[in-house]
Amino acid sequence: MLCSLAVSFQSRDRMSVWNPPRLLDLAGKSLLRDKTSTICALEYLPTELFPPLFMDAFYGNHRETLKAMVQAWPFVRLPLGGLMQMSHVGTLQAVLDGLDVLLAQKVHPR
Repeated sequence: MLCSLAVSFQSRDRMSVWNPPRLLDLAGKSLLRDKTSTICALEYLPTELFPPLFMDAFYGNHRETLKAMVQAWPFVRLPLGGLMQMSHVGTLQAVLDGLDVLLAQKVHPR
């Protein structure tokens, strides 16, 4: 009897370790479902949402969104070193296209 209680307690304990997705992550994934909404919302997004949304867009292959995000990037640096992989050539090209547009503009980004 005591042994079965211990097993039952261990099973419940393992279930309590489950980490649900954060609201921030869910909001980012929801926003990325509609490309037009995402691009329109970029100027209103808080700066702390840009890095996780950028990563979701990069790994989710949202090329047009990435291009727009690079142009609206609110930070001084856009660290791309860790993203340089041959398996993401098309996605990386979208980032570079966004940089090209940004460099062609006479106005500096925010």
